[in-house]
Amino acid sequence: MKRLRIVQQILIVILFAVIVPFVTIGLIISNVSQQSVRRELNYGVTQISSYIADTISSFIKASDNEFGYIASAVHEIPSKTLTNKYLNEIEKKSDKYKNLKIVRLNNPEYNKYEFNPNSKSVLLFAKIEGNRFLSGELSFKGLEKLIGERANNMLQTIFVFDDEMALVAANSQDKKALEEVMRALPKNRKLDEGVLFSKIKNQPLAYFQMQEPNWVVVVMTNPSVTKNTIDRAREKIILSLLVAAFCIFLTVGLYTYYLYINIRQLFKGIIAISKGSYDRKIRLLKSIFTPHEIVFLEKEFNYMTQKVSQTYSEISEKNLELKRLNEYRDSLVSAISHEFRTPLTSIIGYSSRLMRQDIVIDEDMKMKSLHIIKQQAQRLSRMVDDLLTIPDIESFHLSINPQLIELPKVLELCVEYSNTKNVKFEIEQDEKLNQVYADYDRLIQIIINLCDNAVKYNLDETPIKISIKNTDVGVQLRITNKSENIPPEILEKLYDKFIRLDSDLTRTTRGTGLGLYIVKGLCNAMNIKVNIENKDERFSVILDFMNKEYDEAV
Repeated sequence: MKRLRIVQQILIVILFAVIVPFVTIGLIISNVSQQSVRRELNYGVTQISSYIADTISSFIKASDNEFGYIASAVHEIPSKTLTNKYLNEIEKKSDKYKNLKIVRLNNPEYNKYEFNPNSKSVLLFAKIEGNRFLSGELSFKGLEKLIGERANNMLQTIFVFDDEMALVAANSQDKKALEEVMRALPKNRKLDEGVLFSKIKNQPLAYFQMQEPNWVVVVMTNPSVTKNTIDRAREKIILSLLVAAFCIFLTVGLYTYYLYINIRQLFKGIIAISKGSYDRKIRLLKSIFTPHEIVFLEKEFNYMTQKVSQTYSEISEKNLELKRLNEYRDSLVSAISHEFRTPLTSIIGYSSRLMRQDIVIDEDMKMKSLHIIKQQAQRLSRMVDDLLTIPDIESFHLSINPQLIELPKVLELCVEYSNTKNVKFEIEQDEKLNQVYADYDRLIQIIINLCDNAVKYNLDETPIKISIKNTDVGVQLRITNKSENIPPEILEKLYDKFIRLDSDLTRTTRGTGLGLYIVKGLCNAMNIKVNIENKDERFSVILDFMNKEYDEAV
């Protein structure tokens, strides 16, 4: 059976404990709110229809009375010219009346409040005297304006129809809404009562059938009213529920996030330890949501890994040290087996020759043999000195006794001492050389190693050039021999131990591979700068000796 993760379990709990109740409560509240607002809208449209009907009746009756007053005033005017002038003034000053004139009606019966759809007006008559009547049209522009102002405040669409279903007034030019109202308006209507007749949900329609005049007022709820009431209330309820759900999700999500991330850190730390990464530490995302138990586990786990890592590091260092010792031992044994064999063979061979009784050895041969024995013994002595110097270099326990030295004299001694192949040395030096400040024995050891290297790796019996010159801070010694160009990656390693330009299988020159390593260590101990150059088939080692004052200042 597949186990669910913590995050998955929390999401399931939230789904059943929060989402389902929230959705149910939201639906109930939204339905109750919708029913309440719907009743309010139904009541509102019926009241508005009654109110608009009263407004129309008041407007017409007031206009009819006013028209009667005009007729009475006309009765008092003595001449027809003054009457026409009076009526013209009324038409100009008032936008309610137009086509005012005096007519004679033999039959006093007429259709009162007859609506003219073309002129959007109602025909009015007022008796002056006898068969003389004041005739005029009452314009509905003012009424439409009045209805529009009041309807806009109520956010409703209002239509007024006469008994022939001709549109008397409206506050909207929406033809689609007009057609919808005319289709839905019932034929048989109740008088003087606001009646609902709409079947459109959340958009009620109401009519009010007037008696005098025989008109009907229809009030239609605008979609914006529905949007601002039912829809807006529903949106607020849903928004409130969403905000509440979001807050719950945020709180639970933050807690779950910190809990899940921190538990994953514990898992990763355990996996890393199992795979051998003993220095792995756990770093938690700490906040008020981070449980105390998780923080305690982090502290104890990091303490455990610190101890394990420390122990592992100590063991690794010991193993590395043992490996280095084994490599050093192997290299040392290899160097001794290769480099000690030749001088020992020469010493044994010439000693055996001198000890033979069956041959006659003249004085020249005797001296030559002794010279070779001495030379090879000195060579062995130098190699032993080099080997004994290495521990002192590595432990920084070199014994240095610096003094002022004449470098040309030391150089002459070292060249004679190391020139076993009778290679030609060319020495160039300034006339008045400064003395160098160094340890005498260590300096001899350095120069002999450099001369030995120059002799061993010199090509074509080319003269080895040595230059000595004064510098701003002391004396510079340069030893140059002809050699093949050395790759940069090998040139950087020549200061390391047991590094040679030829391999063990193709070794053509003798040496332990310790020469430049020892030179570098001794020069550092005596504050002598050493550099290597290799260009144009020339290999040079440069030593910069600083004078005593500069050396002490540094």
